[in-house]
This record gives sequence, C-alpha cells and structure tokens, in this order.
Amino acid sequence: MKSRNRKIVINNLIIQASVGVYENEKQNKQKIIVNVELLLSNDSEPKRDSLESTQDYSQFRKCLIDIIQSQHFHLLEVLVEKIHSSLMINSYVLGAKVNISKPDIFKDCQVGYELSNI
Repeated sequence: MKSRNRKIVINNLIIQASVGVYENEKQNKQKIIVNVELLLSNDSEPKRDSLESTQDYSQFRKCLIDIIQSQHFHLLEVLVEKIHSSLMINSYVLGAKVNISKPDIFKDCQVGYELSNI
C-alpha cells in the first residue's frame, strides 16, 4: 500500500491571550490567531467509522486553549514553543507546525511567529 500523509489542521482559532512585554499587554488580553498543522503517523488512520478509532481533533484544540489560558507569556516565541512541545507528546504526531499571529498590534499588518518540524 502506498504511504499517505495524514494531517489534522486547526485554522484561525481566535482567542484572547495574555501575551506581550509592554505594560498594556500585561494588563489587557489581546486577540491572537492560532493555526496548527499536525502530521500524523499512518498508525492513527481509522479502521472503522468511529471517533474512538482515530485522533480526535478536539483534544488538540483543547490543548491549545489550555496552554494559552494557563499564564501570561512575555514572548510569543515561548508560547509557540510550549504549544509545539505539548502537541509533540502525542505518540501519533510525527511533526507539527504552530503559527500564532497578533492581528491588532499594527494598523497595517499582522505580526506573528511560527515553529515547524514538518
């Protein structure tokens, strides 16, 4: 059987986060946009049409939200690294790409950070 790439993608999770080094960022949560791509092993391919036979994407969404809401992060880079590391603990995840942007920092662009091993 030919090998196939299996991915779970979470796009445009918009959530309020306590992140930043400036005083106003420490005092006020701000909107961030989270995008995640997970490369899964073929062992995770469902053998039947049931949630129990696959990797439920809601577990990964919950992981993102729990980490983001857990504390204040001074650096977006540290938040991205913490999410990436937590996702890689899953034995079916072969690689992950995590991208977080801050859409409201500047009027003319979004800024963000991405970490990937896929």
